[in-house]
Order: sequence, then structure tokens, then C-alpha cells
Amino acid sequence: MKFGLSPGGHPVPNSFVTYRNPYASVWQSAMHRVLAARRATARLDLSASQPEMSQFTTAFSAFQSNKLVPTVDRMGAPVGHCAKLAAEFVWAEIKRDHARADAIRTELQDGTCDPLWTEALATYLAWKGSFKPASYVKHSNLSDFVISLPEKPEIVIGLIGDWGTGLDDSRWLLAEVMKKRPDMLIHLGDIYYSGLSWEDTDNFLSLIQSLAPNIPVYTLSGNHDRYSGGSFYYQLLGELNKSPSLSAYQQQASYFCLRNKNWQIIAMDTGLHDCDPFTVTTNITYLEDSEADWHADKLRNFGGQTIMLSHHQLFTAFGDGVGKGASGKALAYNPRLYSVFEPFMDKIAVWLWGHEHNFEAYDPYIGLDKGRCIGAAAIPVLQEQNPYGQISDPDLQAQRALPTLRKGILELSLNKDNVYFHDYAIMTLRQPGGTTPPSDIRYYEADSVNRGASELTFGETI
Repeated sequence: MKFGLSPGGHPVPNSFVTYRNPYASVWQSAMHRVLAARRATARLDLSASQPEMSQFTTAFSAFQSNKLVPTVDRMGAPVGHCAKLAAEFVWAEIKRDHARADAIRTELQDGTCDPLWTEALATYLAWKGSFKPASYVKHSNLSDFVISLPEKPEIVIGLIGDWGTGLDDSRWLLAEVMKKRPDMLIHLGDIYYSGLSWEDTDNFLSLIQSLAPNIPVYTLSGNHDRYSGGSFYYQLLGELNKSPSLSAYQQQASYFCLRNKNWQIIAMDTGLHDCDPFTVTTNITYLEDSEADWHADKLRNFGGQTIMLSHHQLFTAFGDGVGKGASGKALAYNPRLYSVFEPFMDKIAVWLWGHEHNFEAYDPYIGLDKGRCIGAAAIPVLQEQNPYGQISDPDLQAQRALPTLRKGILELSLNKDNVYFHDYAIMTLRQPGGTTPPSDIRYYEADSVNRGASELTFGETI
């Protein structure tokens, strides 16, 4: 990741590359571990900005796109031979080309490459050797994982998505959220690069303990949380809300329901089945059948209002953000999630998700009145990446047309360095009746470079 200096003197990232693949993500984690040890810091932004990481991501992205590896990386520096070898090794692992992977591994181990590459390889291979099937905690009874919300006139909830980067941006944004004095905090998932134990600690838990120590905190299962297998995600859950004063709010599983007599917030696990590590294109994520039944029970048997939360989107204006169907063509919405929730769309007041690192407010679509993406909490996104470039694909294989972004609210602001602002949401649930104002959600954008006060993008009642 290339850094310049903003007018305020803050480092400005010109790219932050992540991959929707566990092998590539764990390799990045391994490189981060080695680079952090060399520089005596655990900061993720340091490893992402180092030439070795930039060279690796440049080379791997070329393999992933079936293109020639560029001679220079995103910083304009030459892409070294060893970085190309590392990228080709990971690509051979994904393609299950064992002969090629073994040959490159030998060259990395026995050749003349900087020890950084052999240390990263050793860390990666240690993870691979210890990898276990994905962890997943299931309910025994339909009443499991239902957590009582307090019966109070007003509950304020902070919501952030794709926040677990460890960047200075993430610390600053959480401080902005805490200025709104939330009663609890919900993260919509993704701790980078692959949800390993030190990443969960450095990029999530330590910041929560420092800035939000005395409120309940929940975190969903994103794809990056699952790339190391998921066991560390459950260890993280055990560290959240563990003090006696918060024990009633303990999150026991990757899906849960927060509920009082008027409101329920239902969170699901879309990270478990995000993708097969050996595919080179994205798959369409889905829920475990038992979990789908659990969600249906909550929607069927509750008389109040429901808010849905997920890491992955139900639909997108950008086509292949959801995945690819059997035809290999992009989809506008996820048919596997839709089939679970279609009967209950009229019961859902709003559905919030992350995964795409944008802010997206949609017009009503496929029966959902309010679909909102708030995945821009910490990943820097450049204007040149065209994150709001809504596609118009005549061959788009979808049963319905692409969803339409809500008019007048198309994108976040740009700072002076052409990096988009970050975002978060504040949801206030109120008891209905009398002169009480309606419940609402307010969406805020924040300039991560100049670090001014966050500003209201828009608000809506729910």
C-alpha cells in the first residue's frame, strides 16, 4: 500500500488489497506477522504499506486475473523475483497444482530469497498443517442464542462493518462512534487478513477494550473471519462481554437474536460458506439449513419489528459482488439467502450488511423496503477504484433487474487525496406510543485523512 501525506500530515493509503480466498489471505497474514516482527510493531497498516506486500499483491492479482505479472507494483517499484515466486506458489496451492507448488516451495526455501519469504512460507505451512474443518456452533433448541434487550425507553446501538483492519482509521472511527454514547456496539464482520488469533487481538479486541470497554459488543462472522478456520473467531467471542456486568449479553454463536417486546435484531452467519478455497471465482454464500430454520422461527413467531444483520449482502447494484450462478454470470441478488427470507420480507424493517466497502442505500427491491450496505468503516477505497460504478450488463443472469441505489444518496464524500470517507450507523430503538419519536437510523460519514468530526449523511425512521 502506497502512502503519501495528507494536508494534515496523516499517511494516506493509495490501496489496500484483500482477497476473497483463505489461502491468499493467510499468506498475507503470514507476511504481516514476519514484517511486524521485523519492524517491532503489530500495526497492519505497516505491513500493508511495505514493498514486499505491495509486490506480492501486484503479482498475485495478476495470476488471479490471468494476466502477465507487471514489471512494477502499485508504488512504481520493480516486482522482485521472490515476490513473483510467492504469488505463484499461493496460486498453485489454490489451483491444486501440487507439483508446481512443491517446486516453488523448494526454490523459496533453498534459493537466495530474503529470509522474509522463507519465514512467511514457514508460517503459512504451519497454519496449513494445523488447519481443521471450519468451526461452527449450532443451537440445540430454537430458544438458544436469544439475548434479552433491556426494556427501556431508548436503546442506542452503534453499527460498523468491515472494521477489523488495525489501521489508525479504525481506532479513530470507533472513537467517533463512541461520541454518540451507544448502549451497545455491533460489528458486521471481517477482521483482516484471515481472522488469526493475533489479528483478532491486535485489530479488534484491543481497540474494543480501549475505546468501548463497558458496553456489550457483538461481531458477526465475515468471510475473512473464517479464512483461518473459524476457531479463533469463537475464542474472540469468549473474550467479549466477559465481565460480570456484561455476562447477560454474552454472544455464544455466530448467529443470534437481540430482543425485547417491541424489537428484535437478528444476526446471521454468512461467512461459514463464503467460498471454496479452491475456486478462482466467487461463490454464492448460504446459511446452514438448521440456522435457516432458526431464523424462520424468529421471524414467524415475533409480533414486533425486526432488523436483519449479515456480513454479506442480500443484493447489490454491482452484479458480481454477490457471486456467480451456475452459468458463471453475475447475479444481482443472492437467491440462496432470498429463498430463506422471501416469506418474511414484509416483517423486516431494515436489513444492514457490509462486505462491499461502500455505503449503499437502496430503493425497495425484491420485497425488502430498506436494504443498506455500511461496509466502509475502515478499508481505504480510492476514487480510481470506481467503487460506485454501477454496472449495466445486458447479460446479467438475474430473475429481476439490478437494484437501484436510492436517488440522491449514491456515494460517500471524497477527501482531498481522492480516498472515500468512512461510514458508520447509529440506530436508536424506542418504545412506541404517546409522544415518543419513532425509532430511526442515522448514517454518518467521516473523513479518515483530515480527521474532522463525522457528519450526518442521512437519517430514516424504521
